Parts: sequence; structure tokens; C-alpha cells
Amino acid sequence: MHTDHDNQQPGHRRVGALLLIRNLGGDVLLVKPSYREHWQLVGGGVRPNELPPHAALREGAEEIGIADLEVGDLLVVDHIAANPGSGAVEGLNFVFDGGVLPGDAPIILPDPAPGEEPELTDWKFVPRTQLTYYCNPVQHRRICEALAALADPSQRAYLAEGRPVTPYPMPRV
Repeated sequence: MHTDHDNQQPGHRRVGALLLIRNLGGDVLLVKPSYREHWQLVGGGVRPNELPPHAALREGAEEIGIADLEVGDLLVVDHIAANPGSGAVEGLNFVFDGGVLPGDAPIILPDPAPGEEPELTDWKFVPRTQLTYYCNPVQHRRICEALAALADPSQRAYLAEGRPVTPYPMPRV
């Protein structure tokens, strides 16, 4: 049995590290996973004992082929509830400032392993006003909150499914 002070059998959560990367015009870089209907930010899962900013850097290099990305400030942390329908456990997504790519930066999606489908099928810089057409609602809200935090650091927030959670609600006992 797990208790809140049991460090040997902690609860299970997904942890993601994402990068908010823009071009010189302020458009947001999105990638299209082959396994999802909607587009998303560059990034992915944090490995055991890996810091989220290190995971964001690793995922950025893996997903868009740019090894010298810089991971900037943490913009938002987004809590995603478990989804019993899909089997997904609850998760936390850390969104970091991924900076601005110059217009000539070569974006190279990874080649799939022999006999496998590609993880990513496309990439695109998307204006803020068009994000809703590419992203699912949670991802759209998350990106908009991260953009707000980028513009005004006082807007950095803890989110729940893309919505700010302040003041923090008290849990039911």
C-alpha cells in the first residue's frame, strides 16, 4: 500500500518537458506526431533521474535536429488529470522558453527506425491566432498561458489542463 510518505513506492505520474520555440515573427513552432490527431509543442517525456530542462533540451535535439538549443525560463507547469478511458496516468508538463530560431535554422525531423513509422510527420511555425486550428483545447490553452508568461513573468502559473489555478484550491479531506 502506498502512503504519501512512502518513498519506496511513490504514486505514478507522467512528466513532460516542452519548449515554446518561436520564429522572428513570434509564431510558435509546432510538430505533428504520427500517433496523435493534433499538433503540439516540441518536447516529450522526462526519463528517470533526468531534470525537466535537460529533457527539454534532449527532446528538442531529437525532434527537430537542433543540438544547440537553449532552455530558458520555466514558463508554466500544467497538471493533466488521469484519463481512465485512454489509460493515461496523471501528468505534469513543464513548459520552458525555447527561444527564437533564426529564419535559416534547419529543422530536421528524425528518421524512423527501420520498419517503424516516423514519430513526427511535419513541423510548422503557427501564428498565435491560428493555434486553435492545430492544437487540442488543452494544448492551445497551455501555449497561450506560456506566451502570456513569456511576455510578463508575473503571469507564470501553475495550470490544470491549461487553465491557471490561482489561488490554489484547497483539497477535500
